[in-house]
Amino acid sequence: MKLFQRIFATFCAVIICAIFVASFSYWLIQNTIAENQLQKQSIIETSMMRSIVSAFKMRGEQGVLDILGEWEENPMAHKVFVVTGDEEKDILSRKVGEKMIKDARQFAIDNPDSDLVRIEFDRWGEEYLFFIGNWDNRQIKHLPSPLFIPGLHLKPIWHEFIILLFIILVGLLLAYILTNGIIKPVRVLSSGMSRLAAGDLETRVSQQMDDRSDEFSQLAEQFDKMAVKLQKLVAKERHLLHHVSHEMRSPLARMQAIVGLIQSQPQKQEQYLKRLESELARMDTMVGELLTLSRLETSNMVLEKDNLALVPFFTQLVEDSQAVAEQNSQNVVLEVGKVPGNAQLYANEGFLYRAFDNTIRNAMAYSPEGSTIKVFLSQDAKNWLIDITDNGPGVDEAQLPHIFTAFYRADSSAHKPGTGLGLAIAQHIVHQHSGKIMAENMRPNGLRVRFILPKHGK
Repeated sequence: MKLFQRIFATFCAVIICAIFVASFSYWLIQNTIAENQLQKQSIIETSMMRSIVSAFKMRGEQGVLDILGEWEENPMAHKVFVVTGDEEKDILSRKVGEKMIKDARQFAIDNPDSDLVRIEFDRWGEEYLFFIGNWDNRQIKHLPSPLFIPGLHLKPIWHEFIILLFIILVGLLLAYILTNGIIKPVRVLSSGMSRLAAGDLETRVSQQMDDRSDEFSQLAEQFDKMAVKLQKLVAKERHLLHHVSHEMRSPLARMQAIVGLIQSQPQKQEQYLKRLESELARMDTMVGELLTLSRLETSNMVLEKDNLALVPFFTQLVEDSQAVAEQNSQNVVLEVGKVPGNAQLYANEGFLYRAFDNTIRNAMAYSPEGSTIKVFLSQDAKNWLIDITDNGPGVDEAQLPHIFTAFYRADSSAHKPGTGLGLAIAQHIVHQHSGKIMAENMRPNGLRVRFILPKHGK
């Protein structure tokens, strides 16, 4: 059974049960009221019968006439009949059927203790039959039904049936409206998921929710956010695949050329093998950085972190970088501002080292021989600030926001070695540490990359 049918059946069952409970409650209340009225009526009639019989015993027929005269204004007194035995007529000359008199007399004989029918004799032995008019029909009379349709000439039971049928139809209509209101957003979400699964990443569903402000609209907004994120991830994967294929094509072409040269010039085999090893090492580096970038871009990856002593960490980093810088006649220096010697950062040492090492190596690549790369460590109220400044030509202002994108190369890096992944990896590592990274041009020349890392990690 479909969800629509289940919800609709549930609403229908609830409505029918509600009608049944309401009808049963109404019947129970009416029955209770009627029983109470019947009981009160029986008490009054019994009391009247006893009073009339007492008056008859004390003053005979005249006493009965007197008391009936006193009760003339009471409508219940008209239900009390007194029939003489000889004439078999009511003493007030009211019309009484012979069968009723006969049945009442027989009932009084069979039930001498009845409070509704009695036979008494006067002092001369004449028989008098006392009885209540409806002694043989003591059924509960319900109150008139309020379910009445003016102008419809049908029995009351048909009025009740028509109104009940109308209530059921209205209930079913309301059940359909409520069910459709619940199922419609489910259908919209289902359709959106089907289109998204089919590859339509432009699918959005929140605008189809008819200005709803309930949980379904929130679910639709979450769906749209998921679709946007998927679209960005797919675009990023396509972008990455495009650049990987482009970056791999050049070293592969060079390696094919080297293999051809080895075959044609075997006397220079050793020289060409060194070039081949260099190209293989470059490809190995690129593949390693691609794997690192892929791991960092995985949202559910959690870096293992520990307390890291800042000053010793950067001292070791600069010493390691200095060994490489000396090959290009460059110098890497560390300047520590107002930072205590025991300052610590909650971080992953290996990944953080790689982020700063990539940035320093990038600064070396763009700085001329004999230049100095500065690493400056400082702080503000909430963050540790690390600035890495080179003496290179800088980057065009329009290209600055893109230098942290994978494989992006600014105009100044057209003929520089590298994979174009170093700063992208650094940015992802900093984000994993809840920090920020930014770059700005210096005057008169140079580029400064600033790392902002919170003192208290999340």
